[in-house]
Amino acid sequence: MNKISCVFLIVFLSLSTMSFSQISTSSPYSRFGLGTLSSSISAQQSALGGASVVYFNSNSINSENPATYSSFQPNSFLFSTALNSSIHNFTTSNQSQNESNTTFSHVAIGFPINKYFTVSSGLLPYSSVGYNLDYMDYETSLEDSVSVSSTGSGGLSKYYFGTSLRLHQTLSIGVNASYLFGGLSRNKTADFNSDMFNVSSVDRTNISGLSYETGLLFNAEIDKDKFLAFALSFQNFTNLDAKQTLLGTTYDYTTSLIIKDTFQNVIQKATIVMPSKISAGASYNSEKLLLVANYSSQNWSDYQFLIDGVAVEEDNLKNSMCYSGGIQFTPDYNAHNKYWKKIQYRIGGRYNKTYLNLRNNQLTETALTLGLGLPIKRTNTFYNFSFEIGDKGTTEDNLIKEQFFRFTLGVTFKGIWFVKRKYD
Repeated sequence: MNKISCVFLIVFLSLSTMSFSQISTSSPYSRFGLGTLSSSISAQQSALGGASVVYFNSNSINSENPATYSSFQPNSFLFSTALNSSIHNFTTSNQSQNESNTTFSHVAIGFPINKYFTVSSGLLPYSSVGYNLDYMDYETSLEDSVSVSSTGSGGLSKYYFGTSLRLHQTLSIGVNASYLFGGLSRNKTADFNSDMFNVSSVDRTNISGLSYETGLLFNAEIDKDKFLAFALSFQNFTNLDAKQTLLGTTYDYTTSLIIKDTFQNVIQKATIVMPSKISAGASYNSEKLLLVANYSSQNWSDYQFLIDGVAVEEDNLKNSMCYSGGIQFTPDYNAHNKYWKKIQYRIGGRYNKTYLNLRNNQLTETALTLGLGLPIKRTNTFYNFSFEIGDKGTTEDNLIKEQFFRFTLGVTFKGIWFVKRKYD
C-alpha cells in the first residue's frame, strides 16, 4: 500500500467518523421505534438490491455475514468506505416537500491472519432520527387552536469486530461482536395561541450495549469455474442499556423564550429489548455472471422499551420482512485493451415490509437498483457506484408517501501486508 493510499485512508477515516454525528435522514417515519434503520451494506450489495448475506469476493467487505471474510486473499489488507447521497420527496393528499442528505456510510478493514482465520472491524450507522413536523391541533374545550412542533435528531452507531474460520474449502463460519451506542432526541412544543401557558417537552435517550451475530457460508464448484453458494446469518435477541432524560417546562415567548416553570425533570434507567434477525441467501457465480437472492426477517413485535421491567413505549412495531436480488455481468474482467469489458454491470430490486405499522397499515418499501464496478488494477483500488430509486409508505389514511433517489460511491483500497521484503 503506497503513501497516497495511506493518506486517503486517514482522510476517509476522519470524515467518516465525523459523519456519524450528523443527521442522515429527514423522514417523518424516523419518529418511531429506533428511527430509520440504516443499510450497512456496500455499494456493490446495494446495486444488487441489497442482497447482502450471500455476497462475497476477495475485494469486498461484507459485515452482514462474518463467514464471508474467508474470501479475502492471503496477505491482503482491505480498507472500505462509502459516501451516500439521497433526495427525498414527501407527499400527503394535499402537500409535497423535498429534502436531501449526504453522509459517509461506513469505515471497515479486513485481513487474514492465516489460511484458516480472517478478521474484520468497522464503524457504521445502525439507525438515524431526523424530522421536523409542524401541525395544528384542536381541543374541544378551547376556543383557539394549538400549534404543535415536533422535532427529532440523533441515531445509533455500531462498531463491530468479527472473525471467520474456514472449516473446509467449501465451508466457512463466522461471528461478529457489535457494540451499539448513540442517543435519540425527540422534542415537542405546544403553543396554545392564547393567554394560556405554552408547553415544551424533551425526551433524550442514550443507548449502549453488545450484540452478537453468527454466519455460515457454503460455496461449491458445480462445474468448471461455476459455483453455487448458500449463506445464513442469525442475530439473537439482546438487551441494551438505556438512560432516559425527560424534561417538561412551561414557557412564554414575547421577544425571547422565557422558562416559567419546570413540571417534569426525570432521569431513569431503562432496558431496550432488541429482536432476533435471520437472513438467508443463495448465489450462482461464473466467470461473467453473478446471480444473487436474499431473504431476511426480524421479529420487531418483540421490541420493548422497559423501565423497572414494565413496557412504557409502544409504537406497534411489526415483524419486518425483505426480499431482494440482483444480477451482475462482467464481459471480460481480464481484458487488456478494452476497459469497458472489465466493468461490472449490476441491476437488482427489493421489496421490504418495514417494521412500521401506522393506522393499521404496515408500510412497505420497493426499490429498483443499478450500479457499476470500476476496478483500477494499477493501484489496486476499486470504485463502485450504486443508484436506487423507490418509494415507501402511502398517502392513504392521512399518511405520508416517501419517494427517494439514493446514490452511493464506494471505495475499497487493497494492499499487500505481512510480507517480508527481499531487498532493502
